[in-house]
Amino acid sequence: MTLFRKQLVRGIVATAVVASTLAVGAPVFAAKSGDKCEQRDAYKMAKVGTSYIRCEIVPGTSLHSADPKKKAAFKWKTLTGKTAEAQWQMSSAKNASIRIDGSSTVAPLATVAAKYFETATKSVNGKKGVKVAVGIAGTGGGFEKFCRGETDISNASRAIKSSEAAICAANGISFTEIPIANDGLALVVNKSNPIDCMTMAEVTKLWKASTTAPTKWSDIKSSWPSTTIKLFGAGTDSGTFDAFGDLSGAGGKANLRKDASTSEDDNVTVRGVNGDVGGVGYFGLSYAIENADKVKTLKLDKGAGCVEPTIATVQGNTYPMSRPLFIYPKNSSLINNPAVGAFVNFFATNVKQISDDAIFVPLTDTQIKALTGALSKIAALPKKSG
Repeated sequence: MTLFRKQLVRGIVATAVVASTLAVGAPVFAAKSGDKCEQRDAYKMAKVGTSYIRCEIVPGTSLHSADPKKKAAFKWKTLTGKTAEAQWQMSSAKNASIRIDGSSTVAPLATVAAKYFETATKSVNGKKGVKVAVGIAGTGGGFEKFCRGETDISNASRAIKSSEAAICAANGISFTEIPIANDGLALVVNKSNPIDCMTMAEVTKLWKASTTAPTKWSDIKSSWPSTTIKLFGAGTDSGTFDAFGDLSGAGGKANLRKDASTSEDDNVTVRGVNGDVGGVGYFGLSYAIENADKVKTLKLDKGAGCVEPTIATVQGNTYPMSRPLFIYPKNSSLINNPAVGAFVNFFATNVKQISDDAIFVPLTDTQIKALTGALSKIAALPKKSG
């Protein structure tokens, strides 16, 4: 998968959803009194005494807007009261880098945030912005790297498992869980397939491993086509794979059929389903929306009628296959690498519009409270000495 697929390069129309909650911790960007903080010479901060400044994306602007008047711009907000510690200051984060890996579903969100972050830090530090590398090892593969100490942040399309957390703990790695968005798993078929809706019982029958597992669509329902079924799905290290094992009714990933063509790259699933009349696969809602011209997204029925996966139905929990998405920053990276804390706060400050524009489902009020609590925990971490 290339990190700059179309989904990753959409413009972001940003607002600071949780900006008011960040005052308890370090600002997203900070500069000492007297530092220049400019974006195209348009945003210049005067001396602010012992206060610090935070970067937020100007609403209505985008890195990728075709309209020159809406090109990316940043505003700098003065923060008074509790001053930021030195390790959070962007002026001390020159030439820093951040290593992120994990869920391919979360990668579009992280990459969009990273591109804005890199652009914004250029305006603080001059020639070079902070470099953020985003990998797609899958949620499980990402946690393996994370718990070995190889990455600063792990993207996840499910909560960390107790077994994974235990490995991290054994290696002396602590972390903070931060919800960033929601996602619905979409079930897609070839566009020539006449099926529009499946009950969850039919989904389970289709995907659960069994000696009588259907090989043709008509094996599930006699009125359906006698076309041979071709399964496509997420790689076994993917959080999408884990989630689908549960959400499909199969009883966990171990019970999913083993005859599916799997890949950590959701674009492989798109191509597979698009190229086979009997093809069926699953991935995040954003991919389904992005590839509506290539595959058909099915409605699902868990007993109350057929429900289309949309932002409203996922956030309202009426769509049967929904899930939260997370990032897990390593606490030692938050303490020792000033850029990591700045990136996390930047992501959190602009999280709603990043998720909106990347076609993910925004956080609920309850989840925003959890995010706020996570930021408070980060602010309370021990500070690097020296």
